[in-house]
Amino acid sequence: MSFAENLRIAIDSGLATYEAVGGSGADAYSPEPIPHPMADGKCLSLLDVLRRSNLLSATQFDARVAAVCHRLEEAALLPFDDGWCWGLGFSWRELPATEAFLITSALIVRGGLACLGEGTSSECLRRLLAQGMQGLSAWLRDLALPVGEVGLTIPAYSPGIRAPIYNAAACAYGTLRVGESVGWPSECASELLSSMGWIRSHRVAGLGWPYSPGSPVVDLLHQCYILNAMADVFGTPSVEVATAEMVGQFAGPCGFADVIHLRNAGELGVAVRDIPWLRPLSTGWIEVLPKPARLWSLGELLVVISRLGLEGDRADAWLRLGRRIAESILQHLSAGQNPEARYPRHVMHALHGLGCYLALLRERARQTSTTKLAVPGNRE
Repeated sequence: MSFAENLRIAIDSGLATYEAVGGSGADAYSPEPIPHPMADGKCLSLLDVLRRSNLLSATQFDARVAAVCHRLEEAALLPFDDGWCWGLGFSWRELPATEAFLITSALIVRGGLACLGEGTSSECLRRLLAQGMQGLSAWLRDLALPVGEVGLTIPAYSPGIRAPIYNAAACAYGTLRVGESVGWPSECASELLSSMGWIRSHRVAGLGWPYSPGSPVVDLLHQCYILNAMADVFGTPSVEVATAEMVGQFAGPCGFADVIHLRNAGELGVAVRDIPWLRPLSTGWIEVLPKPARLWSLGELLVVISRLGLEGDRADAWLRLGRRIAESILQHLSAGQNPEARYPRHVMHALHGLGCYLALLRERARQTSTTKLAVPGNRE
């Protein structure tokens, strides 16, 4: 059995399990099985990839998209006068389960826009996008935080967390750009490039983005959210160098780390529980925490790696790296003792990554076949 066939089996099995329970399950922050809107957003992105790869018929695609959209309509929140947004579905950081979050809302609309590009006839998807795009526009208008130069703003993370969190804002702007590309423009499009440029300017050279201005935390999942959003706005080739530098910092002999902390030289004497894994960076250091990458971090990483495997200057190198990440994800999903393999948000990030890598393998095979047929005298 080929590796592509193994990927297909894992994706089909994981998606069937997810659909059988209506997208419900436990989470690292919520032991009770509940629906997870963020997972449904990722499910839409996965369905788009499978349809583009001709692994779902139009009928199958429409039916599955409709089922997800119905769940998301039931879970929609109304934090503004117009439009829908979505939250986690459970209490987090003393915020209620009804708190809307920008990252969740952006991922859902992003997945819906991708499905729209496949020509689905689903009316509930169009309703979700109409309300979701209004919700994002209202968020950028009503929860705008001034940053940088005069007139420049970044949307807040949530109504209860009025902070400019880089990954959430980047995902929102990336989603708006995708909306433009499929004929669904936003009233906030004029600020998109300047605000994304501001986010891009706050990247730590040789590493990536901290969680927010002044934060020492550099998280693998959030790097990948930002890089995928930057690819949406500025094009996939624009993130190749930044992705390579980020991968080099998070990679280790036993796999990828999940979190890095920025450290000044004077902080190295602080007592730590483990032997510090330190690397010099510019005038300071980075401390790679001894915490292996989570399943959803690997899944989102594989999404950006797969994009570069199609459009990057070093496409073959990204293809090889993607295989190692895909193998690691398959191991995580099959490990019975790994609770993340039962968390819908983690699983759907992982399956989306596997779907993107499978699409890459199929496209590369198609390109190879086309090249062979184009050689004079070569008939297969």
